[in-house]
Amino acid sequence: MTSQNFLCPQGYEPLNQTENHIAHIGQGFYKRNEEGNLVMAFWVRPENGNSGGVAHGGMLMSIADYCLCSVAMESKENYAATISFRSEFIAPAKVGDLVEIFTTITKETRSLAFGQGQIKSGNEVVFSFSGTIKKIKK
Repeated sequence: MTSQNFLCPQGYEPLNQTENHIAHIGQGFYKRNEEGNLVMAFWVRPENGNSGGVAHGGMLMSIADYCLCSVAMESKENYAATISFRSEFIAPAKVGDLVEIFTTITKETRSLAFGQGQIKSGNEVVFSFSGTIKKIKK
C-alpha cells in the first residue's frame, strides 16, 4: 500500500472534521453530494483495522452513527443525538480499501429523524445501519 492510496478520491472533497471522537479515528474523511444526498468516504488505514487486517467493527459503527447524525442535522448551528442505532456486519473492508457511507433520512418529525444507510467497499455492502436521531436546537 502506498501513500497514494490515501489521496482524496475523485469526485470528493475533504470534510473539515470538527468532532473529536471522529478525528481520533483517523484523518482523511471526504464528502460529495449525490442527487441531494451527502455521501462520505474514508480510506481504511492500518490504525482503523483489527488483528485480521480489516476495519474494526466498532470504528465502522462510530462512523455510521456520525454520518446518520450529520445527515439528520438541519444546520451546523444545531445538534443531533442518537436515540437508537442498529447495525449488521455483512462483509469485511480491508485495510487500504476506500469505503463510502450512503445515508438516507426516511422520515422526519419536528424533533426526530429516522434514517438508514450502508457502508460499501467498491460495489460490496460491508455494513448496514439504521437509527433514530433527536434533533436538538442550540
